[in-house]
Amino acid sequence: MIKRLRQALSLSLLFLLVALITHGQGNRTGSARSAAAKHVIMISIDGLVPDYYTAPERAGLQTPSLGMLKSGGAYAEGVEGVYPSVTYPSHTTLVTGARPAVHGIVQNRIFEAPTETPTRAWYWFARAIKTETLWTAAKKAGLVTAAVGWPVTVNAEIDYNVPEVWDPAEQVPTGKRMAELATPGLLEQVFGAEGVKGSWSDDRRTTVSEYIIKTYRPNLMLIHLIELDNAHHRYGPRAPEAIKAAERQDSYIGRIIAATRQAGIFEQTAFFIVSDHGFASVNKRFRPNVVLVKEKLITLDASGKPIEWKAVAWPAGGSCAIMLRDAKDQKTAAQVRKIFSSLAARSDSPIKQVLTRRALRQLGAVPEAVLMLEAASGYSFDEALTGPEVEESSETYRGTHGHLPTRPEMYASLVIYGAGVRAGASKPLVRMIDIAPTAATLLNLKLPQAEGKPITEFLLTPTSKPTGSR
Repeated sequence: MIKRLRQALSLSLLFLLVALITHGQGNRTGSARSAAAKHVIMISIDGLVPDYYTAPERAGLQTPSLGMLKSGGAYAEGVEGVYPSVTYPSHTTLVTGARPAVHGIVQNRIFEAPTETPTRAWYWFARAIKTETLWTAAKKAGLVTAAVGWPVTVNAEIDYNVPEVWDPAEQVPTGKRMAELATPGLLEQVFGAEGVKGSWSDDRRTTVSEYIIKTYRPNLMLIHLIELDNAHHRYGPRAPEAIKAAERQDSYIGRIIAATRQAGIFEQTAFFIVSDHGFASVNKRFRPNVVLVKEKLITLDASGKPIEWKAVAWPAGGSCAIMLRDAKDQKTAAQVRKIFSSLAARSDSPIKQVLTRRALRQLGAVPEAVLMLEAASGYSFDEALTGPEVEESSETYRGTHGHLPTRPEMYASLVIYGAGVRAGASKPLVRMIDIAPTAATLLNLKLPQAEGKPITEFLLTPTSKPTGSR
């Protein structure tokens, strides 16, 4: 009898101990789990592939900050992005919930005719965006906004803004143009008069972000970190150098989280860790323009400079738009379809697929293109007009993106943690167009032109009403 009483007492104490521990954990995590968020911080780790957080041990990764957010928040095993799966179209989708054909940012670099003097300008200016953004919606709601290094934000209606922009004439880009176009006086506050000069590393972007969080406590903050993307391009995905870069990015995430604690807003903040695309290994490059020169659709002078053209390639890494000088030129349109369809039919072709205008409309991609080329595995596209059609990739270009977003190696990333987020939720695959509506829902904002809808499974208070009207 006494033995049974001791066993019962031991079990009771054990259950009580578990209950106390669980209650304590609930209080600790619950304090960061209020039903709504007063602050959303979206951190884009450019080129972050999902297995860096779904299976970090496989790559030998040490990412405690990302691991904490994943284990205590919600995450997707992959994000289906947009076409082409490159940085500027994707980042604009992340803040609009729309695809490139709708929001207007269809590539990284603005298209320039081959006979014009190239400026090499990218879609830097916010005026190019055709739809509502998270920051414009926040502005209407009277919220405080901030962005550091976010693409397509020059002259945006953002309270504290350091836009991503550079001078194409600089062989090694510096932060000169970023400093010139940042919110007046902001960088001087952070670094002093001389500190705005020099290169713009992710460490510096993080320092600015920490300052803005602690000083201004923005309701919406967008942060873009780029060094992992650089490492993936140079060395290839999952290379040792890329793993080191990913661990540095994790340390920057940790610093940003710490800044919210110091600012006293951690418990009211929802953190979004996102990426714009995945990555594929490459070892060869294909030059569609060399084919177009041979077919006399581009005419070069004796020096190799283009003097006339009917069709030209506009590459985006693993994809390539073919542009016509005259969009109504049906004869040339038929000619380029035949040329590249014949090339794609070869067993050893560098082209995996030719996408027609109908397919591009369904994807919401590059309305101006007569067609797009999808690279075969191991290939990227090159814009050169001369040289061999196919060439080995350089030793400093071992990874690319831009391919169809349905290819698993192109899947982007999503981890959400904090206020308003359902801890422990996960999905195998979500759509990139649904991320901005999810952030908007947490801040009680509306994105009427969004094509996506909130990921209700990741929210504490699911809503049946989509944020977008489509």
